[in-house]
Amino acid sequence: MHILEKAFIDLLRDNITVSNDKIYTGNRYKAKDMTPCVTIMLADEQSIRRRYIEIDCKQYIQKKYSAELWINIWCNSEEERQTLIEEIDNRIDQTLANHYTTCSYYNNGNCSISDETCEALTSQSNRAFKKQCPDLTKYQSFFNKNHISKRTFKVRSRTNLDELTLSESLLRTIFKLEMNYFTFYEIGGRPFNDLNFIKE
Repeated sequence: MHILEKAFIDLLRDNITVSNDKIYTGNRYKAKDMTPCVTIMLADEQSIRRRYIEIDCKQYIQKKYSAELWINIWCNSEEERQTLIEEIDNRIDQTLANHYTTCSYYNNGNCSISDETCEALTSQSNRAFKKQCPDLTKYQSFFNKNHISKRTFKVRSRTNLDELTLSESLLRTIFKLEMNYFTFYEIGGRPFNDLNFIKE
């Protein structure tokens, strides 16, 4: 499974419902799967650049990629389709707005750093009123966790590709997402900031 597929499966899993039933979210679709469901697949990936960087006194190779990811909705009725489109749109908007539930430390109402109730649910701060974590030292956004450049992220299009047959119709909608993301490979060692020459 590609790292972006896993990231978006984790983002959507347990947050997409139809008639209060949680919908399967994964990266495989089989004819026997129950519908409605949501599948995620990497459609395209291109390498943009490679460079050497330093993080915490260690050297890394940083690679930048451009990727297109598809979120596929599979369902049996227009009502299910509209519900799923609204749920996915809402989750993407929450991610862009740094909603507290998209924090990588959020776990069913608790903060995994403090082991207490999430401050966005208890604080009276301005950020909490916007459903954002009031303590930025305890917040890690979806984009930062997955090394996605937030300013490059966009929903490029939404397309309906229904599979209509005489026996049973299957409705399909595709969200096409575009983004740039980074990977890191640790070289190790320590970087040198200056050279010292020894005279003989």
